[in-house]
Amino acid sequence: MSRLLCATLLVLCVLYGTFAMHHIDPLRIQLLKKQAIQREKAASLLPNIPKAHFFTQKLDHFNHQDLRTWSQRYFVNDTFWTPGGPIFLQIGGEGAISPAYVLTMEYVEYAKTYGALIVALEHRFYGQSKPLPNLSIENLEYLSSQQALADVAYFLSNFKYSTKGAQDSQVITFGCSYPGALTAWFREVYPFHTSGSIASSAPVNAQLDFYQYLDVVDESLTTVMGPLCDSRIQEATDQVQQMLQTSSGRSQLQTMFKTCTPLDNDLDITTFMSDLMGNWQGTVQYNDETPSYSIVDLCTIMENTTISALDAYVEVNNFFLDQQKVECLSISYQDMITELQNTVQTPTGVGIRQWTYQSCFEFGFFQTTDSPNQPFGNLVPISYWLQMCNDTFNANGNLDMNVGAHVNETNILYGGNKPYGTTKIVFVNGSIDPWHSLSVTSNFNPTVSAIYINGTAHCADANPPNSLSPPSLPKAQQQISQQIGQWLQQGNQ
Repeated sequence: MSRLLCATLLVLCVLYGTFAMHHIDPLRIQLLKKQAIQREKAASLLPNIPKAHFFTQKLDHFNHQDLRTWSQRYFVNDTFWTPGGPIFLQIGGEGAISPAYVLTMEYVEYAKTYGALIVALEHRFYGQSKPLPNLSIENLEYLSSQQALADVAYFLSNFKYSTKGAQDSQVITFGCSYPGALTAWFREVYPFHTSGSIASSAPVNAQLDFYQYLDVVDESLTTVMGPLCDSRIQEATDQVQQMLQTSSGRSQLQTMFKTCTPLDNDLDITTFMSDLMGNWQGTVQYNDETPSYSIVDLCTIMENTTISALDAYVEVNNFFLDQQKVECLSISYQDMITELQNTVQTPTGVGIRQWTYQSCFEFGFFQTTDSPNQPFGNLVPISYWLQMCNDTFNANGNLDMNVGAHVNETNILYGGNKPYGTTKIVFVNGSIDPWHSLSVTSNFNPTVSAIYINGTAHCADANPPNSLSPPSLPKAQQQISQQIGQWLQQGNQ
């Protein structure tokens, strides 16, 4: 394998992780746009790139009077497949899929072992899977996990029927992060279509105020580096919040953190604090999965006691500004809302408006400072995110924005992290990953099991190990492969 191909595969495996659920703030929105460009460039360098296929999908699976259809994108890799062998289906999530989804992920190794046909299906309203012309609030009515699961069922039925040698093939579904939840729910709602599901970093328990996220960030920083890094963040945050109380202090902070606009209203101040903690959230969530930075890298900056904790916090911010090659830190709440109100569906990258819609109308997952057990202060409360939902989707006041009720309905529908009656799911989580607190982390029943990997972060098991991976990762992947083999021997039960 050439050095160019090796580097390309590494970039694509790392960038796959960006399709996991993200903290919503101006800095992260800019980063995701840039990563989409990187991903497309990297994918174009792959040899023998599988071509995209399109399937005629139903718009509304639950209204038989609505006969409208649209084209759903998918990719296929039949390199290892013998007709009659299993189908390994990767369920897409809150971003565009690419040929990398059937070439570079760890389930490709499982496919080699079991002679599987590899398929990746893009989620409706993301990437090039465009059910309707735009992302208006009226059109987003057709964006939901329920419709997405029905898409998978309808696709599988037709794909198996139309693919020679696949009519009787068993199906194993895979997914990581939101798609991890989807693959678990697919086994729960449509068990007759699968022989089992691998649900990686799957937050199956919807939660409005996801305050535990920062609790795990706190624990992970201490586990990896000891207490000093965490305490220095707390010290810096306390000083920032104190300076925010005065106009002179706010002016100082504007200069120190290179904000693009003044810190002159409460919403911009909260957005500023969200930006700063977002640097640490993304680093912990993807620790040692990106060649650019890790917990060790950021904490090394914070633990430099030759400078104050606040100056070290500024240096961390400068690090991220330099990474993105931007001159100032965007803190404008209104600019963020304007971005989220954009109804154009882009064919690449993460669908920020779409995912925000699903957060507001299905899952919550809003990462707040409402817990006292974290070092990032108390200026990013749940009320901030609820206002974001309202300002983004209900500016005219025409909708009933009862976000908490929507979240409760999701757990009533799927059972949260107590999937009673479900069979043949493996939930895989990493100890560093904040999302594990919304997943299933211990064996639930004889056939719904959990693999908890010490020292790994979000979606680590979904990608091949790298030089930074702990020995626990390939061991867990071997367990997953063995479980798949057992399911295939048992058949579709």
